[in-house]
Amino acid sequence: MTAHLRPLLVASLKMFYRSRDTVLFWIISPLLAFGTYALVQELDFGLPGGQTIDFFSFVAIGNAAFIGAHFAQDGIVGAASGYRAGGVLKRIAVTPISPRTFIAAQVLARLVAALAATLVMLALAIALGADVTYTANLAWTLPLAAVAVLTGVSLGFAIAGRAPTPEAANQLNIALFTPVFMLAGVFYPLAGLPDLVRDAVVYVVPFAAVVETFRGAVDGQPITDYARQLLVALGWLTLAFALAARAYRFTDERRPREKPRLALR
Repeated sequence: MTAHLRPLLVASLKMFYRSRDTVLFWIISPLLAFGTYALVQELDFGLPGGQTIDFFSFVAIGNAAFIGAHFAQDGIVGAASGYRAGGVLKRIAVTPISPRTFIAAQVLARLVAALAATLVMLALAIALGADVTYTANLAWTLPLAAVAVLTGVSLGFAIAGRAPTPEAANQLNIALFTPVFMLAGVFYPLAGLPDLVRDAVVYVVPFAAVVETFRGAVDGQPITDYARQLLVALGWLTLAFALAARAYRFTDERRPREKPRLALR
C-alpha cells in the first residue's frame, strides 16, 4: 500500500490544484466570503451579562475552523458517489493498486488542501483585523482542523455509500447538513440559543465541539479547558468513521437503475 500511496497522493494533489472548479470552490469562494464579512464594520453580537463579540472576529474565526471540513465533505460526497456510479473502484481492483490505497490518497489530498485552506483563512482573518491571542495554543488549530476535516470526509463517504446516485448523494448532504452548518457555532454564538438547546448542541451537532475548541485555542485558552469538547469531537470522528466503513463498500457499487424500454413492433 505504501509503495503506491505516495505517487497517488502527489498525482491527486496535482489534479486537485489544477482544476478550475477546485480553484473557484476552495480559493475564490472563501475570499469573496471573507471580503463580504469584512464589510460589516458596525455590528456586534450581544451576549448575556452585557458582553459583546465583534461580528467579523467571530465569523472569520468560525469559518477558519470549519471551512476545510465543509469543503472536504462536500467534495468527497460528489467524488465518492461518482466512483461507485462509474465503477471506478471495480476497475481499480484489477490493477496493482488496491481501492483502499486509492481512497486513502484521495482522503490525504483533501486533508492537505483543507489544512492549507485553514492556514490561509486564519491568516486572512488576522490580516483583516480579527481578534487573535498570540500564544503557543495557536499550534492546536491545525490538529483541531484535521479532526474536523476527517470527520467531514468520513460523513461524506457514509452519505455517498447510502445514496443510490451522485445527485441523490448531493441532495442528501445538503438536506442533512444545512442545519448542522447553522448550529455548529460558525455564524452566530450558541449563547443565543435556548438553554436546553445550547447545552445539547455541543454533543448532538457534528463540528460544534471542535469549532468551540478551535475558538478557545485562538483566544489563548489552554487546551485542557476544552477537554470535554475535545472528547466529544473525537467521539464524532470515531462514529463518522464507523458509519463510513459500514456504508461505503469498495465492491458493492451501485448504478442508477435503467428505465425499461418499450419494444417497438
